[in-house]
Amino acid sequence: MEKKANILLFMYTLLVVLSIISLYLLGEKRVDVYVSLNILAYYVSYAVARPSYTSRPVRILNIALFVIFTLIVALRIYEVLMS
Repeated sequence: MEKKANILLFMYTLLVVLSIISLYLLGEKRVDVYVSLNILAYYVSYAVARPSYTSRPVRILNIALFVIFTLIVALRIYEVLMS
């Protein structure tokens, strides 16, 4: 289990660093873009590493992150439709 957790942390860190550098170089200023890509990086690394043990706090974290991501996407869609 420790090996999968290390893989998860390594992949997550790598994806977050790459996305932050990319967004910075593109000149992105919106915080919601950084947060949504951070959440996506977490889900991608979680799906690839697939830790076998999930505790109740991890499940609650997954639900909270999904709700936050859904709200960000819904607000972006709303802004596009209203403009």
